[in-house]
Amino acid sequence: MKEVTKDELRTIQLDMVAYIDQICRKNNIAYSISAGTLLGAIKYQGYIPWDDDIDLMLTRPNYNKLMEVLMQECPEKYSLLYYKVHEAYLPMAKLYDNRTSVTSVLDTLNQTSGIFIDIFPLDSLPDDKAEGETFKKQIRKEVTHLTASAPHGLSYASSEKWEYFIGKLILWFPYHIHYFGKYRTLAEKVDNLMQKYNDKDTKYCNYVFSPPKRTAYFDKNLFTEYEDIPFEQLTLRKIKNHAPYLSELYGDYMQPPRKNQQRNHDYYHWYWKDENNIPSSSSEND
Repeated sequence: MKEVTKDELRTIQLDMVAYIDQICRKNNIAYSISAGTLLGAIKYQGYIPWDDDIDLMLTRPNYNKLMEVLMQECPEKYSLLYYKVHEAYLPMAKLYDNRTSVTSVLDTLNQTSGIFIDIFPLDSLPDDKAEGETFKKQIRKEVTHLTASAPHGLSYASSEKWEYFIGKLILWFPYHIHYFGKYRTLAEKVDNLMQKYNDKDTKYCNYVFSPPKRTAYFDKNLFTEYEDIPFEQLTLRKIKNHAPYLSELYGDYMQPPRKNQQRNHDYYHWYWKDENNIPSSSSEND
């Protein structure tokens, strides 16, 4: 199989996010580019130079609406990695390109997928941050059970680094035995648990499967107004008041990060399943 080039990777991702943008505008679904994608749009009007993915975030009602639309309207070249329609071992969704495949020594959790973009739901967090940390700890525990249920070899230990892979392989093995193959039930349990505070009048929200004690509490008012922003050749959507969000994630986000903070997905290798399906525009970039 022919390996996907960096230009082809970005072309595919941009096509996918353009499709999502079209769906959201058509169906009045509010979304925002997020994390490094939003940072890249602010600083570079596109990708961060070393980045290789696209992230989106939606409040839970908008996320659920988008999932419903994608489950019904996904074109043939794309698939939705979402627990209601596909094996899924993380509490978020991915849209991936069926013309491509992925290989990785360390991360085989989604080995049947292809080049993807990430779609994250935003749920409420309690105002009391000690209670919030307890809640997030409970989420991480349940997601551990979900991931450990993966029945495909050692995929339950998938990680970005060898030391993490070995640690998961050993420490999660009892969970793997206990929860083996029960991913559908566990995924639904996690999805419901993440929404525990959504019917309460709280101030904060986030993707609640987030790291402990940092990047954890965003004011919900940040997600009430959206606007257009250039990203490469596209016009996408972002939260209007992006500064508090990016400051929470990156500190002084307009300053260049240290080399060890420049992260990407170089542990993945992408391939075309059929060279005859390579778009001519991509072939010209080889």
